[in-house]
Amino acid sequence: MSNDKVAAFAGTLAEFYDRYLVPLMFAPYAEVVADRAKVLLPRCVLETAAGTGVATEALARILPTDVTITATNLNEPMIERGKVKPGIACPADR
Repeated sequence: MSNDKVAAFAGTLAEFYDRYLVPLMFAPYAEVVADRAKVLLPRCVLETAAGTGVATEALARILPTDVTITATNLNEPMIERGKVKPGIACPADR
């Protein structure tokens, strides 16, 4: 399979994931995670396997603005899709 087809599929997968799977499977749990994290009074948060950023978004909404949130994912199209969400800013993009 050519790299173009892999990249196109990954982009489509990120859109599908964000549009259908996030609301169905991940959004309710993102709020629970953010609520539990808030109780810990973190100064920084490292989120691994962030997908398109549903938990990152919830954390950014509920935690104080001085908390540093670092979100990672192995799939670049997922990261790119998450970058455009409200409350999510990438230091490299500033």
